[in-house]
Amino acid sequence: MAFDPKIRSAVVPPRVTVNTGPTAPPSTPTPAPAKSPAPTGYGVGSSFDSPVRVADKASEGRAKKGGVQDDSIGRAQKGGVQDDSIGRAKKDGVQDDSIGRAKKGGVQDDSIGRTKKGGVQDDSIGRTKKGGVQDDSIGRTKKGGVQDDSIGGAGFDAVRSALVGPDDDPARLELRNAIYDRLENPTFGYDLEKGSPGASETLSRGILNLAKSLPAAAREQLGTVMKRLDEDGLRFLGAALEKTPKLFTNKDSQGGSLLSSLAKLATQPLNAKLAGDTTTETLLRGVLRDVVNPNRIDQGTAPTCTVTSMMFELVADEPAEYARLMADLTGPAGKATMRGGGELRLDAGDAAVDSRDWRSASQTIFQTAAMEYANGRFMDFDPLAGKSTDSRTGEEQRGIKPSQQANLLSQLFGVKYSTDNLKDEKEGAKVLESLRGFNAVGAQNRPIILHIDQGDYNHAVTLESVKAGRVQFRDPYGVLRSMPEELFPKYVMAVQRPTDTVV
Repeated sequence: MAFDPKIRSAVVPPRVTVNTGPTAPPSTPTPAPAKSPAPTGYGVGSSFDSPVRVADKASEGRAKKGGVQDDSIGRAQKGGVQDDSIGRAKKDGVQDDSIGRAKKGGVQDDSIGRTKKGGVQDDSIGRTKKGGVQDDSIGRTKKGGVQDDSIGGAGFDAVRSALVGPDDDPARLELRNAIYDRLENPTFGYDLEKGSPGASETLSRGILNLAKSLPAAAREQLGTVMKRLDEDGLRFLGAALEKTPKLFTNKDSQGGSLLSSLAKLATQPLNAKLAGDTTTETLLRGVLRDVVNPNRIDQGTAPTCTVTSMMFELVADEPAEYARLMADLTGPAGKATMRGGGELRLDAGDAAVDSRDWRSASQTIFQTAAMEYANGRFMDFDPLAGKSTDSRTGEEQRGIKPSQQANLLSQLFGVKYSTDNLKDEKEGAKVLESLRGFNAVGAQNRPIILHIDQGDYNHAVTLESVKAGRVQFRDPYGVLRSMPEELFPKYVMAVQRPTDTVV
């Protein structure tokens, strides 16, 4: 049974650049960009203010102009009118479309820097001759055997780099965390100073008061969970009861409730493979925070964009199913059966977190187990090294391949997935047309994954909506972003979507 409201919203920071390079074919795994210096705070970029997702809220970092949201991706307003010239200068009040061309003798020079050869206009725009034949590629490179029309790649790379990536500006992260603290605890316990004497007791009384409407068995499970929570955990629990009480009666694929899985997490022995890396209290708090605010879910510095995107969708749509998987995975058996029948398994070191990372233990464990399932029986994923190694051959792999991703999606959501590799812009435009009007609010448990060209690899994001000329998507760095529809065919390399055939 799907959890009715999607817990999502949008706070979008300014764009940042990530490493780029030659475009890889759609089958290329999808690692994370090179690690940057450690940011302070938690690397996320979306806010939570309602159990219902608001897909087109005003975006953090984007400026309001005249009270109207500026969706121009940094373009400036000139004279109150949107400037679509992307940096072109105005000359005498008239738009200059010459793209930097110089005026010669008062006459527009359309040669774009071309030189005259023997008194004849050279239309080659700097192109070189190859084997005596005019090269019309204008510096373009071939990508997967398809002509790249990016005219030298500079503009292509710049736009591509602006589409995705972490936002680790310390000041923005600090502000975002402050916003999260307020939004995750809208009224419950917000007037209590953290760490103040008696805070935990006061929070506990508030939780029990909110829980009066729950069935007796559920209240008993709630009391079991509360005994293992610290102050932060109690705040998450109380906020969830206050904002979305039906969250706790949400059912998983086996008929259990979110609360029953949390109680199991609180009382069962922690798997010995997690010793030294985490504790029951830390895990329980992490799972609660994930459920209260899925927008906190982040890939950190790991090359786990694919499974992080899937994790976000699972937690937002089916919190009880996520809690069930985590309870089984971290318990004595160390394994959890997904909806499709496949098993996630726990290995020693799965909770290890890089000192430069900002993922919680719950996120690290789930993402690592998901990577290892997707990679196959003999591939072991190391969350610290950020790569998988074949135990037989020593072969290394970063990320997971599209076929592996489709299989994992099918297992997690219980329906088969197909992968459309978009070989050219014509195919991209066709797929975009088929997605027009899509909104994830009405597509619970049926996420669509987009693969955005990042040069040496593709980056997996989840599609939020296609409307009003824009494609909105969630970057697994915790940021809701968007692009104009016309960029979709240029930068989206593959699309994975459900066939609605039950596994």
